[in-house]
Amino acid sequence: MPSDTRPLSAPIYQSSVFEIDSLETVDDLYEGRAEGFIYSRDSNPNVSILEKVVAQLENADDSVAFASGMAAIGITLLSMVESGNRIVAGSELYGGTNLMLRQHLSKLGVETQFVDTTDLDAVEQTLDSQPRLILVESITNPLLRLTDIESISQMAHQRGVQVVVDNTLASPLLLRPLELGADVTLHSATKNLGGHSDVTGGVAAARADITMAMRQSNRVWGSVLDPFAAWLIVRGIKTLPLRVEKACENAFAVAQFLSDHPKISAVHYPGLPDHPQHKLAVDTLGGRFGWMVTFELAGGGRSASSFVKGLDMIKLAASLGEAQTTISHPAKTSHRSLTGDEQAVLGIRNGLIRLSCGIESASDILADLESALAKS
Repeated sequence: MPSDTRPLSAPIYQSSVFEIDSLETVDDLYEGRAEGFIYSRDSNPNVSILEKVVAQLENADDSVAFASGMAAIGITLLSMVESGNRIVAGSELYGGTNLMLRQHLSKLGVETQFVDTTDLDAVEQTLDSQPRLILVESITNPLLRLTDIESISQMAHQRGVQVVVDNTLASPLLLRPLELGADVTLHSATKNLGGHSDVTGGVAAARADITMAMRQSNRVWGSVLDPFAAWLIVRGIKTLPLRVEKACENAFAVAQFLSDHPKISAVHYPGLPDHPQHKLAVDTLGGRFGWMVTFELAGGGRSASSFVKGLDMIKLAASLGEAQTTISHPAKTSHRSLTGDEQAVLGIRNGLIRLSCGIESASDILADLESALAKS
């Protein structure tokens, strides 16, 4: 219907295909002489809007959206490596990423060497073997250690090695890895970008030549984001600054509370002065230290079980970054694919709890934690 006005919120283009006027137009579209959409596995208006928004957030040339965060990681790597290449990866990566590297990319002839990315000397030594790229997390999951992206990017580029950063636990509001020298930054948009536990997606941002290869791989593998999911993520991003600000404030209050509690043996939070990368956090995160707090119960696994049962407002959930405060048990969820010994090496014990702060009142979050701790 003709109109002299436009919708303030973009409509949802829930269409798999688009009508084309002529065969000549088909050629023009495929060969770049005309702009438009053909097939939603190739591109879709809602997905394109999301990609433009994330590119602006990350100060990138372009970005590519995917059906999940794991798809973003997988397709990014597949577009950048080939059989016979090596990847250097952080030893504390998310369990799903670790599993992809060890059990799936290895079948394609891609070898991975894991290294503690907080140890710059150890990282530099791995670069002697001419890896194709280095994969790190800006803030590791679940122990919340920081990677010095600028230093690693400098030493990697001196050897012709590209740097890929999973920036999910920081978000573009706390950290923009491309501005620190990284080649690719990616997110599980399921987490803070979407922010409402109602969508699954991923996105990667980079230079145009890198995203072109990603886009081609994404089309071939069919790991594309659907229009409604893209619309939901764009909607979530509109409130991202407000949610991140409040969640970071809540996390700081929670970390301080837990650090003084007799039933807590350790608190992992970059905003605390005793955190091993506290200075780096101060220098790079702009005074906000993230919405995640990971802590260890002094009583171990048995205390963890009773603690989880004692919570009321805070829910046990396998994801993070929602508007609602949630907890997770890394040994049983995110890093379940690792053996007990592998978990122990990483410091993932049965008493370890990962808390993702939401936007509720800090006093309500603290009251629920106090009540559950009293029962554990």
